Amino acid sequence: MKFALLFGLFCVLNLPTHTIAADRIGMVTKTQGKVIVLRGQKRLLLNEQMQLQEGDTLKTSSNSKVQLKLRDDTVITLANRTQFKLSQYQYNKAKATSNVHFELVEGAFRAVTGAIGKQRSPKFEVKTKVATIGIRGTDFWGGFISSDALDVTMVSGKGVYIKNAHGQVELSVEGEGTTVSAQSAPSAPKIWPKDKLNTAIQATAL
Repeated sequence: MKFALLFGLFCVLNLPTHTIAADRIGMVTKTQGKVIVLRGQKRLLLNEQMQLQEGDTLKTSSNSKVQLKLRDDTVITLANRTQFKLSQYQYNKAKATSNVHFELVEGAFRAVTGAIGKQRSPKFEVKTKVATIGIRGTDFWGGFISSDALDVTMVSGKGVYIKNAHGQVELSVEGEGTTVSAQSAPSAPKIWPKDKLNTAIQATAL
């Protein structure tokens, strides 16, 4: 029995690093209030420094927020009353490739991309019930805090595209935003009023 335990420990210690940490895509860096993560059939209370896995769904309450940092140094902050799924996260530093697919079920988020945003052809998309948001390397915000329509703005960076079955627009100027519903294409980009931009940013400030 003792030999079997020692042999098992030896095998684990000698696994390649990428095998041991394959499901670790980032960690929680800040929390405010009670934040829950749904992981398979488990419902766990998040805390700072907690490791996150592909497939995790994060849920904030009416008085809570959370910030997480991914392996490529992308930082994502979730507003209150938000549900956000980390559906797929593939990042290869050596090959400078990525394939990231997240889902905003409800609420709002802000994302500041890290190394992925600096890649030549980054693949980083956030799906919502009305449209998909994709980045070209940027600091961007998206959410449903104003209405059932999705608001998206580019805070800074190279660009953000928003697309659905009815059309696609790209935000390429800091402060530009768009609004999109399930029944129509994203609206033409325009600079958001300062109060609207500040309201969005404050919703995800932590």
